[in-house]
Amino acid sequence: MHKLPSNVYVDSSFPGVTVGAIVTKQGIICVDTPSHPAEAQKWRTKLRQLSPKPILYVINTDHHRDRVLGNQWFDAPVIAHHFTGERLRLYPEILKGNMPDAVMDFETAKEFAGVRVIPPQITFSDELILLKGDHQIILRHMPGSTPGVVWVLIPKAGIVFTGDSVVADIPPFLGSADLEKWLKCLNELRKAKFPAKVIVPGRGRPTNKESLKPLQNYLKLAGRKMEALINNNRPRSDVAGMAADLVKHFPVAESQREAVSRRVRAELERLYDARRGGDDV
Repeated sequence: MHKLPSNVYVDSSFPGVTVGAIVTKQGIICVDTPSHPAEAQKWRTKLRQLSPKPILYVINTDHHRDRVLGNQWFDAPVIAHHFTGERLRLYPEILKGNMPDAVMDFETAKEFAGVRVIPPQITFSDELILLKGDHQIILRHMPGSTPGVVWVLIPKAGIVFTGDSVVADIPPFLGSADLEKWLKCLNELRKAKFPAKVIVPGRGRPTNKESLKPLQNYLKLAGRKMEALINNNRPRSDVAGMAADLVKHFPVAESQREAVSRRVRAELERLYDARRGGDDV
């Protein structure tokens, strides 16, 4: 666990998601939750060591299941963008036959069998400000990696939680992306006037503005390649070669390369279908 200024804590040790906690005089505000029930309970134990106060809110930075499935274990109102709220209400109450990718065996699957999707009780469209003690916490809609991404900004501490707008050590998730909006948000984040120096990514350790350049280059390359496919009326099958080339531009462990390549290809196929209006040519 990383301790940042102004009693902000970050834990990047959980599979698939980086979670955060903002400790205030009234209680704790959580940013995302671990998806695995055992990991969620472990995070709760760590939170109790940080403060005896209750958990006030859980903020979900987007609708991805590996950051929302743990909501039920924290007994606090969930805050998210209204798009995330709509998506979570479409999820089945009990996840059956739709386990997270991390589920690899029968015993683990049994643990997920009773997981309930908890949609947000509080939603907003553009910006929401929480005032707790001497903390001002700004929740800002910053679409791009998904339509409902929320950044959690703590100006006093110079910290921003970006959700999957920024990821470390893995290629970014492109399946529901708007690359133009995403790059616009990253450009805003890199400006000197943006009131945060420490960036907490959706996956990975806290980082800084200088580290954003490779991510921006990757998104620009993906955009150019997709544009070329569409403009030249190339078939959907050509996305496979595009995915293989993109993975080379982002560091991926050899043991994960095949799985990551499949994931990137599936996401690019969704982008291709969206651009072609769902046609499979």
